[in-house]
Amino acid sequence: MNRLHKIGILAVCMIFGVLLCETGRAELVDRIVANVNGQIILYSDLQHQIAVLKKRMPTLDLTDPEQKSKVEHEVLEQMVQQKLADMEAKRLKITVSDSEINARIGELMKMNHLTPEQLQASLKANGDTLAKLRKQIKENIARQELVQRVLKSQVIISDQEIDAYLKWRQTQSSQDAQEANSTNKMHLALIMLPVGGANGGSSAEARKTGAKLVKELQGGADFGALAKQYSKGPAAQQGGDVGYMEPEDIAPFIAKAIHGMKKGQVSDLVQGPDGYYLVKILDVGSHPTNIASSTSREKVRQILYEQAMNRKYEQWLKNLESKAFIQISL
Repeated sequence: MNRLHKIGILAVCMIFGVLLCETGRAELVDRIVANVNGQIILYSDLQHQIAVLKKRMPTLDLTDPEQKSKVEHEVLEQMVQQKLADMEAKRLKITVSDSEINARIGELMKMNHLTPEQLQASLKANGDTLAKLRKQIKENIARQELVQRVLKSQVIISDQEIDAYLKWRQTQSSQDAQEANSTNKMHLALIMLPVGGANGGSSAEARKTGAKLVKELQGGADFGALAKQYSKGPAAQQGGDVGYMEPEDIAPFIAKAIHGMKKGQVSDLVQGPDGYYLVKILDVGSHPTNIASSTSREKVRQILYEQAMNRKYEQWLKNLESKAFIQISL
């Protein structure tokens, strides 16, 4: 299971449960599975968080006891760290105003092209409420502010680091070009419309948006512009350009959809395990774009800054854990 990005993850109090058999029936009984500086985490909330993860990753297999245990421990570890971060935010008296929460909800609706009524309906369809969403957003903003306050001054990207990154990218691009000429690599762009999760709507909404985009593309609309506006997938702000991919690295449902397609063609709307996709073939087995020469220094600085912040955040969380009282009973 891919590790979730910790800064933006929902922090909740968790509840653990056990299955007890009584007269042939199984009942879920909550029990404490973690104590973090006196605050408890319970089984039922952990299972709720795993259910959210399952919606975002429908292919996640929890039928195998060993895999299920691994997922539970990984999610619980993230929840412990979230609780520690929330405690630290409270200690530093970081507050989030209603106007900040309202602004973030406005961005969310704009991004997903939702009216307030549609947002309410989407939340209800996923078993959530506006109050829960506001609480999640408040916690996320507080964590982001915490990271900026605690770590920002520790991260400085020098011009030498930018030069080294650009030189490395130039080398990688040259190697990719040589490999692309001798393989069947495909240069792809994606528009991804997720179903469920924090950024996704219902299946019907995603399918409706996808059908609308198909018509616009057939009418001559620019794929990259639509990706920037609608896609919630990788490289959305780069027009959905995910670069060159080996045939074996392409998801089977996408590979099937683009089989036989040529450079410049766009697939029909494709249903995947986590939403709907449109795929454009940008190139086949040709020289990839020289990223080093086309990337601005400021963009590189931001890339390196985010990487450094993530590393610092990991170290900071580990330091919090080393000083905290943590008792795991899973």
